[in-house]
Amino acid sequence: MAKRGADALLVVAIDFGTTYSGYAFQFKHDFARDPTQISAPQAWNGGKKNLMSLKTPTILLLNEKKEIDSFGFEAEDKYSNLCMDGKNVNYYYFRRFKMKLQDAEGLKKTSVIEDETGRKMAAIDVFSLSIRCLKNHMTEMLKKQGTGVKDTEIHWVLTVPAIWSDAAKQFMREAAEKAGIPSNQLCIALEPEAASMFCQYLPVDKFCTQVGSVQFSAAPPGTKYMVVDLGGGTADMTIHEKLQGGGLKEVCKASGGPWGGTAVDMTFLQLLVSIVSGPVMHKFMKTEVYDYLDLFREFESAKRNLSLQTKDMINLKFPASLNEICKELTGNDFKTCVTESPHSSNVTIVSDKMRIHPDLMRSLFKKVTDNIVRHVKSMLSQGAGGKVTLILMVGGFSESPFVQDVMREEFHNKNGLKVIIPKDAGISVMNGAVIFGRKPETIKSRVLRYTYGVKLTPKFEDRIHPESKKVIINGTARCQGVFRPFITMDTEVEQDHQVIEVYNTTVEFQSEVNLAVYTSQEKKPKFITDPGCQFLGDLNITIPNPTKDERIVVAIFIFGNAEMKVVAMEKDSGIPFVTSFKMTE
Repeated sequence: MAKRGADALLVVAIDFGTTYSGYAFQFKHDFARDPTQISAPQAWNGGKKNLMSLKTPTILLLNEKKEIDSFGFEAEDKYSNLCMDGKNVNYYYFRRFKMKLQDAEGLKKTSVIEDETGRKMAAIDVFSLSIRCLKNHMTEMLKKQGTGVKDTEIHWVLTVPAIWSDAAKQFMREAAEKAGIPSNQLCIALEPEAASMFCQYLPVDKFCTQVGSVQFSAAPPGTKYMVVDLGGGTADMTIHEKLQGGGLKEVCKASGGPWGGTAVDMTFLQLLVSIVSGPVMHKFMKTEVYDYLDLFREFESAKRNLSLQTKDMINLKFPASLNEICKELTGNDFKTCVTESPHSSNVTIVSDKMRIHPDLMRSLFKKVTDNIVRHVKSMLSQGAGGKVTLILMVGGFSESPFVQDVMREEFHNKNGLKVIIPKDAGISVMNGAVIFGRKPETIKSRVLRYTYGVKLTPKFEDRIHPESKKVIINGTARCQGVFRPFITMDTEVEQDHQVIEVYNTTVEFQSEVNLAVYTSQEKKPKFITDPGCQFLGDLNITIPNPTKDERIVVAIFIFGNAEMKVVAMEKDSGIPFVTSFKMTE
């Protein structure tokens, strides 16, 4: 039988990121000795630009049969070579696709996403195959090391942004199950929570910024701090309070937006479009895939060295193919396009180098960091029930010198605030997810981001219901699509908080009650069609020995964990039905 969390021989956390992904693991005896004694493979290090990382790019390469060819650095390098040889047309190349779940409105198993060349594939398959690559890498490593660990002795943890919807979390769970991870051996960890837990154990010398005489792990109970998790795709922020006994409490709901490192890439792409035109960049991206990917690898390296103090020009090698396409579509070479563009004073061409003034490079970041700073200030101004004294920066984008400089300049030593950054900010989530797998009870309470309710069809009332919602069922006028909330957003809930709801059958000899559960971004939605409402899933409750009489169904909704769970039963029989929501086909 599989063991959970604290009892599992091995906990493995998969940090599935927009730009980079990886996994970390820890044996039970290592956790008992030192919770921060966490292992991660070194085999990911590689790539043409030697971007050393404890993670690997979130890149999936499939053959024409949609079977796994390679993943990560290996996939990136192989696809580049295929492009150079003109042999890439039968391959599927997916990168940075996690952001497709940033807005999971209407997400279904049949949803499709496009690869870099526009070829479509089922989204659930792209995610599950990627998770399978990470899982397979882990299990192969265990075999090589001769650990003898059985599959049933592993507890898996999968990270997701805290700002994701319940539907997106459910999508990731189903993708993991399809990848071969049993549901009863899997838990979902919210990224800023995981990082926050990891940093509780770090000594002061493991932070880039010293906090005076205060060590983060030794901050007293009652300390409120903001977790700013900046990843490749999202900026994910929440405020925690330290409790007696080492627990943590979420004091305001997680929020944020698409302000991660890839947003800077998009501003760079927009810069190129403003120089050479949209048609030129479109053709370059579609026909010269190798050069396009190589240019952005160059840009990735440049991003990692920029700070507020940078004075030297940033040099990027521009591809000859871009020059040729410029000539073909505009009549001018790339150098002329630059000279005639609005950026001619900040961009120059020397030989095959595109030289960018550091002020212009910083402006590409500024569009993103302005959003981050604005949102942090907004959260701080809300009070969060008390004074926030620390800002903890984690995530890969937090390793950017420019981002660190901006955050320190805006917040450090102002209004009693300290900005602290762990030296390994990029792997804080991954390592913290391992600790979360052992001790999920550390997060004592959370604040709900949504209102939850069910779709009902009550008897139609002229004074309350609009005529457009009126339907006739078995001769009775009813109102369709009513959203009946059972818990509202902004409610603070402890772990395993229960909400008990009672429902009844509507027709004689009804053998099953179907509860369609929805979420809303409003506190008091009226109908499931209101803006901000989203279908979460169906709960089907079987009624034993149906009769002509009305039957009562009890549903217990359990909150306070990373995922909502439900236990339901038919009242007379008392037989429970434990279920999770499944997405529509």
